[in-house]
Amino acid sequence: MRVAESTADAVESYRGEPTRSKLVEIAKYYLFIGIVGFGGPLVHIAMMEDDLVGEGSREWTDESTFMEGLAICNMLPGPASTQLGIFMGWIRAGKLGALVAGFFFMLPTFVLVVFFSWLYFAYQEVPSVEAAFYGINPVVIGLIVGAAWSMAQTAFAGGRDHVEITVLGEEWSIDFLLVALLAAAIVATATLGSNPVVQFVVAGVVAVAVYRSSWVRENVRTVTLWAIVAAIAVTVFALRDRLLDLLGPSARAALEASPIWEVLVVTWANPWIQLFAFMVYTGSFIYGGGLVLIPFIELYVVQEFGWMTGREFVDGIAIGQLSPGPVVMTTAFVGYKLLLDVSGGLIWIAVLGALVATIGAFGPSFVFIMGFFPYFAKVRENDVVQTALIGVNAAVVGAILGATVTLAAESFVDAFTVALAVVTFGLFHRGVHAAYLILGGGAVGMTWFFLVL
Repeated sequence: MRVAESTADAVESYRGEPTRSKLVEIAKYYLFIGIVGFGGPLVHIAMMEDDLVGEGSREWTDESTFMEGLAICNMLPGPASTQLGIFMGWIRAGKLGALVAGFFFMLPTFVLVVFFSWLYFAYQEVPSVEAAFYGINPVVIGLIVGAAWSMAQTAFAGGRDHVEITVLGEEWSIDFLLVALLAAAIVATATLGSNPVVQFVVAGVVAVAVYRSSWVRENVRTVTLWAIVAAIAVTVFALRDRLLDLLGPSARAALEASPIWEVLVVTWANPWIQLFAFMVYTGSFIYGGGLVLIPFIELYVVQEFGWMTGREFVDGIAIGQLSPGPVVMTTAFVGYKLLLDVSGGLIWIAVLGALVATIGAFGPSFVFIMGFFPYFAKVRENDVVQTALIGVNAAVVGAILGATVTLAAESFVDAFTVALAVVTFGLFHRGVHAAYLILGGGAVGMTWFFLVL
């Protein structure tokens, strides 16, 4: 009873009350950010802090509440800046404020991505478009590696100082365990095609076992119990087909003939349900920022489901990078492509597919903020959770790089495209904006394609 009361008190301490004027104010502000917020999450966060926090601003909240919200949003799966926008709407005007903030924050990006998706799939066979993406594809690979470079530096900073080195003028603190976790995630993603969520869980467990060995010894019974439960769950999932075979032909035939099995098969065969369910799953586990979307999409959408080719997915990432919103909006591109194929080319069905994918991918962010924020605020203070996240951070970077290896194999068609990716990495590392690099890559690609090839 006391726990419920304390949770309710925590919710009340954050959540504001909705009024018409507040909701209009939230809508106008986040529509503005959604239109002009080029530069990625850091720009969005800086704008919100300048405009909404403290004296001389709209004063939606104080600095300490804002920083706590930012810290928790960085801990949660999903795009941090979008979740922070939802959080600010929530503390300003409650659940309605959160919904309005998230909707208007994402609206301009959604419209742009859907428009570019229409252009892309309508004219992708045109030689000039093919030539532009000949240059854009390697640029996207360079951008992903550049972003992963910065993420790796941050991830390693959370570990121990085994070695300190200087790379490209920057100081790196190297922890051999985190390097091993990152390398293992690259191999597991690039060669084994393993589930990214499993990689993240394993990395978190390893980090706790190594960094918090004394805590593990003190709680050996609890740890052992959870380890057994996790091992059973992973084994059942990994060997699910073999386990069905062990039942024998008659038992399996009876299972597959049951009404429940038929309902499950028919339900999963529906492309709308499959798209929405996959996007909810993805949005619930893309911990570490929007780029973590890459290994999920590459593994399932490209390899397992076959909804699009690897090159089309890289093009979709480029389209997402050209918009002012989060890279996660690339999911709208995926939904557009899937339903465009399923409907036989009906544009309005494809747009609905993009909308369904977007709702599925961003829906968990709304649930996390509006439903569980006080719980996450408590979990964030747990030392064991913080230790696990150190390992998870390293695995996240490895999963991104591992998926990029597979995508690069399709994007690098000759020495020129490899060189273009390397140059992109160098320019991005020096602070050149991603949108400029993508546009420049398209121009260079067209020139090389028509004058040299």
